[in-house]
Amino acid sequence: MKISIKEINKLRKITGIGIMDCKKALIHSNGNIDKAIRVLRKKGEKIAINRSFSKMKDGAIISSVNFNYSCGTIIGISCETDFLSKNSEFLSLLSILSKQSLLFNNKTDFLSSSYNEYGSIQEMIVNYMGIVGEKLELKIFEKIDSPFVMNYTHNTNNKIATLVGFSKKVNNISMAKDIAMHITAMNPIAIHEKEIPHSLINEEIEIIEDQVQKKNKSDSIKKNIIQGKIKKFILENTLLNQKFIKEDKITVQEYLDKHDKNLKINLFKRISI
Repeated sequence: MKISIKEINKLRKITGIGIMDCKKALIHSNGNIDKAIRVLRKKGEKIAINRSFSKMKDGAIISSVNFNYSCGTIIGISCETDFLSKNSEFLSLLSILSKQSLLFNNKTDFLSSSYNEYGSIQEMIVNYMGIVGEKLELKIFEKIDSPFVMNYTHNTNNKIATLVGFSKKVNNISMAKDIAMHITAMNPIAIHEKEIPHSLINEEIEIIEDQVQKKNKSDSIKKNIIQGKIKKFILENTLLNQKFIKEDKITVQEYLDKHDKNLKINLFKRISI
């Protein structure tokens, strides 16, 4: 099967693996990107697992919370060039829309709502398109509600945004912000093991078994290796079991307990583009 340079570069960008290895993996998987990633992982290549992401090529995203921290949104606007996505006026527009989005529960209602002299948010976006000369579209609209919601946006490039909902009001704002920042940086799959999809666990077991079968070890040792690797996978990819990014001697759960043993994390949403 002939694999195009474009497909190889796409896989290389996702995985960080060399061109020839990417090409071989794509040939082996008949050009399927997801299967090619599994091929590379079975070979032992360390590749980050993609979770919540948007296929938006260029643009920016931002997260916001309302005045009493009871809800939060993540919105994202696509554009045609990376240059515009970094423009201060474009990011200012995104910030304005982000605050306004907190008043609505879904993308449709938000876009049809009026703002200042504009008949709708959609009209406002179209008007801005005429100024910058690029097609713009509200691609992302996510909202969560919880007794307390904290947000974090990776402001270096506005490509990653996070919301985290807590079980009760949090008095220590910086602690809540630290948790949201940790999620942004460490990209957990779930809060705890029970929330990891069975399909993902089964896929990971298949990859690990394939890696271990190549080792010249007894069946009992191989079984222990597989169990150990699965346990490590769960610990590294569940939020409460991850090592806290600001204090790697303790887990996120232990960091929470230091501040409030009765505080729980209800949910989180992390989106990257």
